[in-house]
Amino acid sequence: MEKQEIINKIRSIVVNYGSFSIGEVDGVNGICVNEMGRFVALAEYFNSTTIEVKVYDPSSFSSDEVDSYELTYDELSIEVLEEILFTADLYETDQEKTLKRIS
Repeated sequence: MEKQEIINKIRSIVVNYGSFSIGEVDGVNGICVNEMGRFVALAEYFNSTTIEVKVYDPSSFSSDEVDSYELTYDELSIEVLEEILFTADLYETDQEKTLKRIS
């Protein structure tokens, strides 16, 4: 699948079901965007134009967030985009189940 096609599918899900965070998707942890020495950057919040990335020091005792920043989908590798699409598909499935229960 082409990079732009993946981005379009992710955006379509977000437009249809709303922005979401990684915590709203069962069984999925943060998606690794980058590793910088001892720090790891995880994609954790997704909207139609950007993702929020949180930086952690996994070796710290508290694993508290060290920093955060935003990236556009175009700035991401195809591998990261595929992981985000997988997560977005899970989110979409969960939202569809919720809508069926409500109706």
